[in-house]
Amino acid sequence: MMIFTNLNIETKTLRISSLILTLIGIVFILASNYVGNIAIRITMLVIFMLSLFNFKISYQFSSTMDKMYMVLSMCGTLLVFIKPQLTMFIIGVVMLILSLPIIYKAIKNKDYSDKIMLILSSIGTLFSIYCIINSRAALNTVIIVIGIAFVILGCLILFETFDINRKSNKFAKYNHMNLDGDDEHRFENAEEIDK
Repeated sequence: MMIFTNLNIETKTLRISSLILTLIGIVFILASNYVGNIAIRITMLVIFMLSLFNFKISYQFSSTMDKMYMVLSMCGTLLVFIKPQLTMFIIGVVMLILSLPIIYKAIKNKDYSDKIMLILSSIGTLFSIYCIINSRAALNTVIIVIGIAFVILGCLILFETFDINRKSNKFAKYNHMNLDGDDEHRFENAEEIDK
């Protein structure tokens, strides 16, 4: 299966992008603790700046409840900026709130017809419990999984560039061989048709 055959990208560009993806994946795997913390802190800084900008612009027009929500969101971004592992704790709580009612409803009604939703909800519940219990390790695990995915994608793209070159060389060789002997056999059956 060729992923990039329909795209008009040079193989040199694909090789460079595959090597960059592989190196990023290796950095994610080796420095998962630092990568996760830096990424979350940058994200929280951007969200804080946007929330502060929104607060300044809409202060006159907002109700007291809206102002309170904006202040709470800015405080939350500062708290997560200070302790990035809280992100996985919050994600774990949200996933537990979303996945546990589906499992509860299926067990209560004894309706197991939607097996895919039950499997996804079960996996979500297990992952959410893992995130709540051990949020620092969960963050590192997610970054490592993303790093592994980058390494695999980079290696697949690199392998495909070699496959593209091999196929294009075979095609060029085949066309070259056919063009050389084409004149000899072009009119071979023409006399039989004229008779």
